[in-house]
Amino acid sequence: MGAPVPAAGQRQVAKKVPVPTNYRNAVKYVRLAVEQRLNVDAQIEQDKHFRCGRTLVGRVLSNLPKIDALYGQLELATKEPRLDVCMARVLIAELMFGSGRLVGNSRPVECVRQYAEQLQSALATVEANAPAAGQIKGTAGRLFVLRMGQRKKGGKRDATAAIAATTAPEAAATERAVSAPSSDDPYTIPLHSRQAAFAILWLLVYSFAMFTLPFGAFYGTRHLLAERFAIEGFHNTCGSVLAAVLTVNVIIMLYAFRGFREVEEEDRERPRFVRLNTSVLNLEGSRRLLQEEQWILVEEQFADYRAFLERVKTLGEAEYLEDFHFADLLVFPHSAKSFWARATHLHGQFVLQNKACLLPTYLLKPTKKSVVLDMCAAPGLKTTHLACLMKNKGRIYAVERCAHRYTTLCQYASEHGVIKTMHRDCLDLTDEQVPGVEFILLDPSCSGSGMLKRQQVPEPMDEPRVYKLAGLQYKLLSHAMNAFPHARRIVYSTCSLYQQENEGVVHGVLRHNGHFRLLDARKEFGKEWLNVGDGDAYPGIGERCLYARTEDDLTIGMFVAVFERCPEGYENEVYRAHEKQKESYERVALRYGITGKEGQQQEQQQQVEDAGAGQEATGKGSKKKAGGKRAAAEPEQQVESASGEADVVQKKRKKKSKQVQEA
Repeated sequence: MGAPVPAAGQRQVAKKVPVPTNYRNAVKYVRLAVEQRLNVDAQIEQDKHFRCGRTLVGRVLSNLPKIDALYGQLELATKEPRLDVCMARVLIAELMFGSGRLVGNSRPVECVRQYAEQLQSALATVEANAPAAGQIKGTAGRLFVLRMGQRKKGGKRDATAAIAATTAPEAAATERAVSAPSSDDPYTIPLHSRQAAFAILWLLVYSFAMFTLPFGAFYGTRHLLAERFAIEGFHNTCGSVLAAVLTVNVIIMLYAFRGFREVEEEDRERPRFVRLNTSVLNLEGSRRLLQEEQWILVEEQFADYRAFLERVKTLGEAEYLEDFHFADLLVFPHSAKSFWARATHLHGQFVLQNKACLLPTYLLKPTKKSVVLDMCAAPGLKTTHLACLMKNKGRIYAVERCAHRYTTLCQYASEHGVIKTMHRDCLDLTDEQVPGVEFILLDPSCSGSGMLKRQQVPEPMDEPRVYKLAGLQYKLLSHAMNAFPHARRIVYSTCSLYQQENEGVVHGVLRHNGHFRLLDARKEFGKEWLNVGDGDAYPGIGERCLYARTEDDLTIGMFVAVFERCPEGYENEVYRAHEKQKESYERVALRYGITGKEGQQQEQQQQVEDAGAGQEATGKGSKKKAGGKRAAAEPEQQVESASGEADVVQKKRKKKSKQVQEA
């Protein structure tokens, strides 16, 4: 039997052809990634019905600037207003950058298919103007994401208008117009002023609520129970008190919840740093791998370090940056923690390491085929980074005393043949055991006051423990300077923010070791850095040391000092000043007759001689004839007065000695 013939007066309705499932699923994930700036990799992995999801979505996101340029040049927003923006992106990506053909005969597929030749010619123009396309990626594409995020509830027309407003020729001008703050913009007020104002405002709100709402709840409940339910007496009072108590608890819970949210917001601003293992992966390879994992590289040029930090704070969940200072370091949003916990297949090529921990290794500047000593090496992240910087040529002695930390060190070092691990106390190391050491990295045990968790829950400084640690650090640094005659550069670092462990140790070591000098770490670094030490408390030392601070650099707290062996015949200025002070003290001591142990022995001998002379004088006086009691008593009185004067002189000398020592 044939198909039924429609009756007279009836119009035949064409059957709607559905869009292929893969395209529809890809549109869903592209919309999440672009409009909401989410990392959709985990969701794609869990979607068992989306067979080619990672490839298709990755193709769209990696070519997003070119796709937006094609969409704008062909004016599809005005010519095809019913065509969904994300659907157009997916279909253009498949047609121009994928298989080169579209599956099915659905209306969106046919719509894009008819523009195939025009898309091909427009693509040639876009690729010929490669800088413009790159500019779109940094400006128009990002502005489209921001506008779509703001207008995602406004419908399709707002989305198409957003693309039309940020086409390639107008991208740079549009970004300048959007990013330039007006003079009356309230957000040009300094951040600390806004934070203080908001804190005071919230304090007023909670204080008003705490002292007002419980009374309102009490009397309101009392009136309600009496008027509405006719409850009086004891039951009325109990109900009113219960309402007031519940109100207070609700206010306290809201206050605590707000504080918890503030901590979460601070955590979101702190990025995740990932270092490339350059022994097995270069920068181009990392870009390719991360592109396959649906990460979008933000390629922007920053005028200074502060501009870079501001951009880091606003990273989307699927975006990452290459670091401002270090070529082998990548910066991810805080939410990337879950991704790196799952991506075990990438752990050999990427290393999770905080940016501040790269400062000591870069400032050490070991050359290829050199000999390096890492005195307190565990867990081994700095040691393996040194191996990468040395291109795995030379020798690195990694020393660790603690048994379980030494096991961790061996696990990290096993992938680098240049590293030789040693399970021993570094204070017992000699030049014969580690021959030819030229560069020394010392990152000893410290209070850890710069770690993020300890900064979030601040504790008062345990002074006895800090001073004990500072004493140990002084011993280790002095040993590094004196036990290895070929050492020419030493980097000392801690993850502490206490001056006793940082500038104090550096000052103490320089006072007693004139053959090493402190270099200006900021000049050695050669790039812009924000924080240095305290030059007022430690002049000539503090301003030459680097600090990494969480509130400024979005890293853990870190202190770094760089030492270099002095040329022959030269001594550092701190040592010379200390020696000059010692010489002046000796001159003052000699002037007042204070000569240490020898002077004390001479004084004791002089006292004995004086006492003997007095005894002889009394003996001679007794041999004389008695001329009366007064004549016999005169020698004794003279001896007593002489001994009294000697005691007074001795007390004066001791007093002057004490004053000079205190000075």
